[in-house]
Amino acid sequence: MTIFEKQGVITPAQDKTNISFAFEVPAGVSELHIDYSYAPKIMEDEDAAVCMISDALEKYLGSENGKDPHDFLPVKNLITVSVDDPAGYRGAAHRQPNEQHIVIGTAKTTPGFTKGAVRSGSWRVMLNVHCCACDVNYSLKISGGEEK
Repeated sequence: MTIFEKQGVITPAQDKTNISFAFEVPAGVSELHIDYSYAPKIMEDEDAAVCMISDALEKYLGSENGKDPHDFLPVKNLITVSVDDPAGYRGAAHRQPNEQHIVIGTAKTTPGFTKGAVRSGSWRVMLNVHCCACDVNYSLKISGGEEK
């Protein structure tokens, strides 16, 4: 059963922020499945990426840093997922892949999340925007069911 579904665009203006979505888990759900993806993973505009890297090198190392910005390519977007249940923090998946399937339940739980009963009530999923170098399309789907 689909509990929550959202698609959208994250822009560079949302870099280094957390985007939070609330959803309700009905009674009788014993396992949550969170399917999450975003694209592009790699900033496609190489000229803009080189400019971004050059600015960062100058900011953090000074203008005479001697570093070639091309050595730091590609620039990758990184958006991860964390989850709160009605009692508080349930876990996070701060991983590089831009497609993830997360399971939360008693019998099976994805590493990074606390194994245990899926409580009914108000939950929250956060998209943790570590780096958004260009516009990124995302898709988030949360399904509930019985453990197998």
